Amino acid sequence: MRIGFFTDRYLPQIDGIVYSIETFRTQLEALGHEVYIFAPAPGLRYKEVSKRVIRFPALKGLWGDYDYLTSLYFPPQAAKQIEKLKLDIIHFHGPGQVGLLGAYFAMRNRIPLVTTYHTDLFEYVKHYPAVLPGTIALSLLAPLITGGGMADYRTGLSSIKPERNVDKWNQKIVERGITMLHNRCDVVITPSLKMEHQLKSWHTKTRIVTLPTGVDKVTTSSREIKAVRKAYGLTTDDELILFVGRVGNEKNVKLILRSFIHLAARRPKAKLIFAGDGPVRDELEAAARDSEFSDRIIFTGFISRTKIGALYEISDVLAFPSLTDTQSLVVNEAACAGMAIVMVDPEVNGVVREGENGYYSKNTVRDFAAKLVHVLANPDDYQRMSRRSIQLADEVSPSHQAAKLLRLYEETIERHGEVIKNQ
Repeated sequence: MRIGFFTDRYLPQIDGIVYSIETFRTQLEALGHEVYIFAPAPGLRYKEVSKRVIRFPALKGLWGDYDYLTSLYFPPQAAKQIEKLKLDIIHFHGPGQVGLLGAYFAMRNRIPLVTTYHTDLFEYVKHYPAVLPGTIALSLLAPLITGGGMADYRTGLSSIKPERNVDKWNQKIVERGITMLHNRCDVVITPSLKMEHQLKSWHTKTRIVTLPTGVDKVTTSSREIKAVRKAYGLTTDDELILFVGRVGNEKNVKLILRSFIHLAARRPKAKLIFAGDGPVRDELEAAARDSEFSDRIIFTGFISRTKIGALYEISDVLAFPSLTDTQSLVVNEAACAGMAIVMVDPEVNGVVREGENGYYSKNTVRDFAAKLVHVLANPDDYQRMSRRSIQLADEVSPSHQAAKLLRLYEETIERHGEVIKNQ
């Protein structure tokens, strides 16, 4: 099978979307299929080495997101290049410029079309209101992509009618524009029940399938663990609370810092580690310096995969208060390493079971801090939770999830063919 992945986020960027794409690509190719990636170039002079990755010129940060790549144009030969591959199915990963190119090509050439709704854009736009021009562009482009006629044009135009509240305006555009696109796809994949419920509430008519990304344990070594302890001044007696991910407001990271400051006096051996980088890192670091526990709050900045594995291995509890995530892959990675987990969103990840391998907290400093303290203060419970995390994480492997995706592709191609036959 020849599969086309169209995405506006890809290597060398590293985030949950890229991890999901790469995991499925690797597994599908291991099963004997060809996967072609269409993505922005991370720099105007970037030279791609893989023959199965097609890049488009792009610039960074045009829509208010500091690391989002906006494709400038699609060379005239792009359509011919895609056509030459004779793709059996197109799978676009988000409604950015490259994603929309994939959707457009599939609809115009009657190729089965699948999409994954990776990002909770409805919540995301509240944290990044500067993306408004981008959401307006989505609403205006969607009818052109779908070829849905006057009904889609009327929906698109009604979406961009200004609202007094920018957040509500953004959210209205997202809901209507995304639903318009999704209703022209053969299948919409969601990585969690949370996103399935959201799309159903928007009256999405297309078939929705929940399929989380499979996650393997991030490997490490005793040498790397020793190096990480030395680099960040960590000892075996420390109680380590770890956050892994983008240090941005959409991850609710300020709740972690405030919760740690709330609990730190009661847990003198506790330390907090922010592993990652992002737009509010400087602000968070300044707040940490102003606290009386600054020597126990660590910011690693961007961190390599091997060091992440070491941090998972030596940390006690993953703090993950995000309310905008769609599947939170770092939660699976932490569970693979036997960590207990404290998070806020109960629908975003099926690997966490209340009281079994972690806790769900209210979105308050007092409750989040209390849940963290409960894990740290009960070593017997922690050992039980650690074992249970590993068991639950083992149920979602990359090969198992890729096999499910392949079956979904086969079903979609068959159904699409029947629909065309009957037209």
